[in-house]
Amino acid sequence: MSLLSNLRDKVSYTIHNLTYDPAAEEYAASVKASQEAAAAATAAEAAKTEREQKSKESIAAEKERKAKEAADRESRSQFNTGRFVGKVTGTVTTVLLIFFAVAGGIYGAHLATNLNLYRSWPYRVLYAVYGFIFFPVVILYVLGYRWWWKGKKPRYYALLPLIPYFINHPLLAKLFSWMSYKPDDVIESFQEWNPDVSE
Repeated sequence: MSLLSNLRDKVSYTIHNLTYDPAAEEYAASVKASQEAAAAATAAEAAKTEREQKSKESIAAEKERKAKEAADRESRSQFNTGRFVGKVTGTVTTVLLIFFAVAGGIYGAHLATNLNLYRSWPYRVLYAVYGFIFFPVVILYVLGYRWWWKGKKPRYYALLPLIPYFINHPLLAKLFSWMSYKPDDVIESFQEWNPDVSE
């Protein structure tokens, strides 16, 4: 070994002996371990507190939900004039809307079918379906545009004129008179888009 290497090793050994203290290292390790244990205990305590807080909150929320359900049941079991009027009004409004929609559909089918009597019966059925579905447009067209604006009063042959002759049998007449009509000369002339009639 060279002198320089020996000198370096001697200096390193001397510094090591001067700075190395097993008791100090043991003390530092014990301090570090106690700090880690204290931090772990603090974290565990915080987690436990958080769990307890969440448990208390969930118990309080459950109690609040049960109290609300009990109050709802109690309020439903007692007569409330406002709630009764609201339900009655809602039900009556729904029934009236359905009634007017069905009545309007039947009237639209009636108008559309009566305007197209010059067609064969499959077309009249199609016009009846069209008039039922699009009754606002049909009613506005027939009563507003044709009758009020152009002065062409609609003619009514039957509710849904699909059968082009009168039924003489009493029972069948009671059942199907709303579908039968007697064709006349006007049937070919009252519809402006009839290709066989020129106005």
